[in-house]
Amino acid sequence: MKKLIYSLLAGFFMFSACTMQPSYKITGTIEGLESSQVILKSLNKGKFVAIDSAKVENGTFVFKGSLTQPDLHAISLADKQEIQLFIDNSEITIHGNIKNMAELKIEGSQVASLFKSFSDEMNTINTKMRDIYNKYVQLSMTKDSDEKTQMLKQIEGEYVEMEKKSGDLVKKYVDENTSSYVAPFVALNYMAPRLSLTELEKVVESFDPKIADSKYLVKMREKVSKLKKVSIGQPFIDFTLNDPEGNPVALSSVAGKGKYVLLDFWASWCGPCRAENPVLVENYAKYKDKGFEIFAVSLDKEKKPWVDAIKKDGIAWIQVSDLKFWNTAARELYEFNSIPHNILLDKNGIIIAKDLRGEDLGAKLAELLN
Repeated sequence: MKKLIYSLLAGFFMFSACTMQPSYKITGTIEGLESSQVILKSLNKGKFVAIDSAKVENGTFVFKGSLTQPDLHAISLADKQEIQLFIDNSEITIHGNIKNMAELKIEGSQVASLFKSFSDEMNTINTKMRDIYNKYVQLSMTKDSDEKTQMLKQIEGEYVEMEKKSGDLVKKYVDENTSSYVAPFVALNYMAPRLSLTELEKVVESFDPKIADSKYLVKMREKVSKLKKVSIGQPFIDFTLNDPEGNPVALSSVAGKGKYVLLDFWASWCGPCRAENPVLVENYAKYKDKGFEIFAVSLDKEKKPWVDAIKKDGIAWIQVSDLKFWNTAARELYEFNSIPHNILLDKNGIIIAKDLRGEDLGAKLAELLN
């Protein structure tokens, strides 16, 4: 009988051990927090979405749950304040004061601590960059003088220096934490947008195979795959969008038809794009009868500003848009993160250059068409 009982107990504990799911417990205590409820949110397609709520008693709240892998979350407090933190299946404690959230302490999880450390350093740099920018704007509105010009150059230098510090910080955190789930998140959001295809491939290969399932690492692999498809030497990828009159126009209507085609991504709200338009107007007038065409895709959200900009800037080439801002289908195909952005196609529709601006565009067209 005893043997039977021991066997049943052993079986019960083995079953419990096999079915127990790794879980997290977040215990937060925020002095001065007057809310009766706080909301836990997860990151979904770039936006935080509510997944849980907890009652607040004497400034303390508790969340419990389970994750398939560590990820970024946010806890919404009072007055639009929130705590962003990386969560894994650990017991995490949060201590702070609602009046001084900069001194918030997050403990109990290695990934949570690592992300908190990175965020604190990055926020310090971003604050300094914002102050430098504001100083530049204020000075630029004053009366012109030699002293002003010299000071503006000095401020520009300060800003460039802070940009370098930001880049160095990101690289340091990624290089030193290749086995942490935090590193792919940092790399994708802070590093990948400014890396070349070759550089991005090296970063992807540097991560420990133990975190190969990281959704941010998966996204970087997808980015590498997309960039390879639109790298120099590859044929254009066709798409169709509507012109201002609502007529569908395909890139293939001009690409690969015996003309050099500049695929140009821009928007009416983009200052650098508008500043570049006179260069395009000049080169289009000069080379349109020599085998050159421009196929422009606008990342506008509304039709009127787009059409007004076309008229004001004297644009006479093909214009299309789905008015979906950054969610335009063309951006997904050509994988870019900033505008202006352009791609030059040869007569057969093969990509031969990217991001030609100003004198560089004119020089390239002169080389090809004169």
